[in-house]
Amino acid sequence: MSTKRKNGSGNMAIATVLVMIGLIFSKCSGLLRDVLVGMKFSDTVYRDSFFLAFTIPDLVFNLLVGGSIQSAITPSLSAAVSAGEEKKGWRAVNIFISVIGTVLVLVCILGVVFSDQIFMLYASGKNNMDTIHLASQASKWLFPQIFFMMLAALCIGILNAYKRFSSTAFGPTVYNVFVLLSILIFAGNTESKLTMTTCGIMGAAVIYFLFQFIIGFDKLKQLRFDFKPRDPEFIALFKRALPILISASIVQVNTVILNFFTGSFEDSGYISALKNAATTWQLPYGIFAVAVGNVMLPSLAALYSKQDYDGASNMLSSRLKSALFLTIPSAGIMFVLNKEVIKALFQWNSAYTESDATRAGIFLMGYSIAIITHTVVFIMNQAFYAIGKTKVPLYAGCVGLISNPMFCYLFIKMGIGPLSLTLAYSLTSIFTLVILTVVYCKDKRLAPKGLSVFLAKSFGCMLVMSFVLVLLNKVIPNGNGKIQSLMFLGVKGICAVAVYFIGAFVLKMNEAVEFVSGVKRKILRR
Repeated sequence: MSTKRKNGSGNMAIATVLVMIGLIFSKCSGLLRDVLVGMKFSDTVYRDSFFLAFTIPDLVFNLLVGGSIQSAITPSLSAAVSAGEEKKGWRAVNIFISVIGTVLVLVCILGVVFSDQIFMLYASGKNNMDTIHLASQASKWLFPQIFFMMLAALCIGILNAYKRFSSTAFGPTVYNVFVLLSILIFAGNTESKLTMTTCGIMGAAVIYFLFQFIIGFDKLKQLRFDFKPRDPEFIALFKRALPILISASIVQVNTVILNFFTGSFEDSGYISALKNAATTWQLPYGIFAVAVGNVMLPSLAALYSKQDYDGASNMLSSRLKSALFLTIPSAGIMFVLNKEVIKALFQWNSAYTESDATRAGIFLMGYSIAIITHTVVFIMNQAFYAIGKTKVPLYAGCVGLISNPMFCYLFIKMGIGPLSLTLAYSLTSIFTLVILTVVYCKDKRLAPKGLSVFLAKSFGCMLVMSFVLVLLNKVIPNGNGKIQSLMFLGVKGICAVAVYFIGAFVLKMNEAVEFVSGVKRKILRR
């Protein structure tokens, strides 16, 4: 291996660690947000309304902005910078954002005006009409938030194109901190307090954008309003981004579908339980898979543009293995200890009941499969974006739009209960994974190598770990108080991770050796 490639790998490892640290802060602050929501909105109707209020604005954001910045603008600008055509790349970016931003402003205005009618989409089954009304009122401040979130995402995408990952790693944490302050100051069980909370969250989005803009001002000062929707470069970039925009929105559409089917069950609390379970499974997924995929994207795009197919294949292989090595045991732990994990994260006072924990724990069991499958889906999507084949993730996602509601309906009719929703979601992600992998591996030059052996070893270690966890559950009680429960859960978790790593060492998995060697190097340096 050349010195240049070694340096590149080292730089990517450092960048991945930086992004991972930023994501840990972001995810933990996001988790704390959900904990505070459970405490401040003790009435499940208001708690459900708060989470439901985000679903439609988030869908609009993903549909109009979504992954286009990270997966179209970032590689496009990165390629232009690498080719010495920075001004040309900036011109296309400015036109794209000017046109999309103008459309987004109009959509946000329509969202505020017609929020009551829009949220009637959820009016079916046993869904509480009070919840729907409260969510529609709260969303009137969340639609304007979309515009500032777009600007913040734009700043991050541009700085990532310059590989300025340290400048973008902690922006989401800043946003979450001000969201937490809004919940602490305003949240409560009245309509006015709910609305004031979402108003404060819009303010957090403004601060988020300003923070990112100031941090990266030396590059972002090139931003200009340039409204030229007929420009050939804009049209070319938009054609590339359109499939990404649609495929990015599919995840949110599936979230809307799951929330719609919560109306099939009695009582309130299922919407917030679904959100708690989603927040939990996205902790390991968001920290490990997203960090690896985002850092990989510009580097993989550069390798492909240079026609270094062997380098691109090796990079994708190593990135998939690195992410899966950590998400696979996380899935096993969350499947076996589902309710214990939920209680540890969200049950801090009597407002979060045993019934709340049970509902969320059931949902987490179904989601645990998605921790693994979505890791592969996300990284494979990034790979397709890097090589310019943006339509493939779109087609794979469209299959999921059909299978997800179909499975939800069938499983509910079969009497599986609330588990139907997240089980359907996970099965859908398996279909998506298979399609992406089969299509990408058609080009043997780009196909990742050595995954079959790696997966067999990882799943073997995970199964042994899960068996040990089941035994530990019978020996170690759940605990009575909060501190005792956390201690017992920590002991089980440490034992589970130890068993997984011991198995990985016995099977001579390079990922385990590299992980421990990296930790040793850091300790020795200190």
